[in-house]
Amino acid sequence: MVVKISSLFEVYKIRMQFVLKSSRSLLIFLLFVAQPINAVVVEDLYLATVITKGQSDAQRRKDAAEGLLQVLVRVSGRADIESNPIIAGALRKPESYYSEFSYVDQLEDSSNSEQDASGIELIASEEPQRPSQVMRIRFEPSLVSKLLRAAELPVWGSNRPAVLSWMAIREVDSRVVIGAETPVPFAEDVIKAASQRGVPLLLPLWDLEDTQMISSSEIWGRFMDRIESASERYSPDKILVFRAEAPYLNEWQGEWSLGEAGRWRGGTVYGSDQSELAQALVNAIAIALSDQYGVGSMRSEVMLTVEGITNAERYAAVSKYLEGLTQIVSVQPVRVYSDIVAFKLRSEGEVQQIVDVIELDRQLSLLRQDEGTAMLWYRWIP
Repeated sequence: MVVKISSLFEVYKIRMQFVLKSSRSLLIFLLFVAQPINAVVVEDLYLATVITKGQSDAQRRKDAAEGLLQVLVRVSGRADIESNPIIAGALRKPESYYSEFSYVDQLEDSSNSEQDASGIELIASEEPQRPSQVMRIRFEPSLVSKLLRAAELPVWGSNRPAVLSWMAIREVDSRVVIGAETPVPFAEDVIKAASQRGVPLLLPLWDLEDTQMISSSEIWGRFMDRIESASERYSPDKILVFRAEAPYLNEWQGEWSLGEAGRWRGGTVYGSDQSELAQALVNAIAIALSDQYGVGSMRSEVMLTVEGITNAERYAAVSKYLEGLTQIVSVQPVRVYSDIVAFKLRSEGEVQQIVDVIELDRQLSLLRQDEGTAMLWYRWIP
């Protein structure tokens, strides 16, 4: 099952929060978890919004460059790309990459509002508000992808793994586990940063059922087996385990681990405050996920055999599914026998990336993988 995120985000049972920017305003979505949530389709990856000071040609080019950088960061999973010579050249002529733009009026806090990377206001103020204009720019996906490949940067598609995040913060003499309703600034900072980067970051309910399964000490101690067991009720694609503290004044540090099924990678991030620490954490996670799921300049060919294709409708469904994968350049059926069809796939990126992306959707069940000959065997799950 794939969850699609757009202007409405409804799945099953209330509570887990996930924040995403809609096309008109910042919405706080509630992710329902009575049934498993698999991959998340993050829409509007190629849409940027920028608060503008006017509609002159010079201002429009400046705003479009800011919007293009937003989109490039979101699609590549990399924040430090502005210094790349090819990217820097593209930012000087952003009009070559967008397909449409428009201006929208909105209320802007005249005192002390906060904004996300796209310029959308996040926190309402009790102070009087005045109207402002937002430039909405939609960039052409094929041109953005071509630009990122030319710059030797990954292209991370809209089908992204749902990441369940077990996070503990040590403040003074206590530890706080961050759940969906934990009123701490770090939770807001992390969710805000994740929404800007298109990372589907989910928070546990941290209710009675969770606390019976795992303690705050086990999260802090990163007892991975216990954390994986506690995560089963949410059925996420990935699990993030994070703990942070401030050993010195104005110096926060956190240790993170990302993975699933006993396979983990991790590192350490730093920040002068919790907001900066949250940005560093989300950046590290975005890089790790784009490394795994993003498409590079490498080309590969793989034979993919699918069992369980018992009629023409299933054959059409499998073919359409494979052709829709970001990595796939072409799909060619080469053999049909009984309920089995063998396809020759030409793809961008490595064979393992195809396996990882298919695993997100859970529409094909992997039966066997022959890494030496680039052959994959699957069963179709209608």
